[in-house]
Amino acid sequence: MGVGQYRAVSGSGRVDDPSEEALFRMVSGLEGARSGFVVLAPEEPDPRWWAAVSRLGDGRYEVVRRERVRGGAEISVTRDAQGLVRELTGWAGARGAVRGGAPG
Repeated sequence: MGVGQYRAVSGSGRVDDPSEEALFRMVSGLEGARSGFVVLAPEEPDPRWWAAVSRLGDGRYEVVRRERVRGGAEISVTRDAQGLVRELTGWAGARGAVRGGAPG
């Protein structure tokens, strides 16, 4: 799969073709159920895959990943925002391209 255009969307805005650093800022800015979630998906009308990150009331992050070809969803929970973003950008990168750069 070639380089594609991706977006990360949250209640506080949208970032096209997000770097790890930009995605880290969005994820670490989540503050529980009231601030919603961050969704990473290809820029297409009916995305073939997507991932959503939300913050649970106890401070952990929940990540839901879904691919149409595999069906079902994969759900994980962690307290490590930096590790979550690194793993998520690797997962998304395997489906296209996400710019690198370690979060600060």
